[in-house]
Amino acid sequence: MQTLTIELEEPTAKLWNKLPQEAKQHLTSNAIAAILKGELYPTGTDQLELAIDLAEAGVEPEIISKLTRLSPDSFESFLKK
Repeated sequence: MQTLTIELEEPTAKLWNKLPQEAKQHLTSNAIAAILKGELYPTGTDQLELAIDLAEAGVEPEIISKLTRLSPDSFESFLKK
């Protein structure tokens, strides 16, 4: 495994910093792998699985929707109360 350093513009960095470390790792590795294969990420069941994982980790619904392109009603039952 290799280490990767990325620079983000301030608005994106603020959103990124709201994510749990595990979610950052998951997103980074899967998104880069998909890009290098010429694919989109997340798609299909990966979208819902990612949304559920993020909801269970306490990530805000608006951020989950941005990352997964899913409506909050798709994952609202998994949101931390």
